[in-house]
Amino acid sequence: LPGGYPNLLGDDEVAQIAHAYGPNTERLLAVKRRFDPDHVFRAIPLPDPS
Repeated sequence: LPGGYPNLLGDDEVAQIAHAYGPNTERLLAVKRRFDPDHVFRAIPLPDPS
C-alpha cells in the first residue's frame, strides 16, 4: 500500500494516515460521521475530519 497499513500507524502520523486511505478518505469519514458521531469506535487511526 502506498501509505502503509492504517492499523499500524500512530495517531500522530496524520499525513501518513490520510495517504494510506487515498481517495477513499472522504467516503470513510462520511460513514464514520454517520454511524459513529460520538467517536466510540477507535480501532484504527483516521485522518483529521477538518
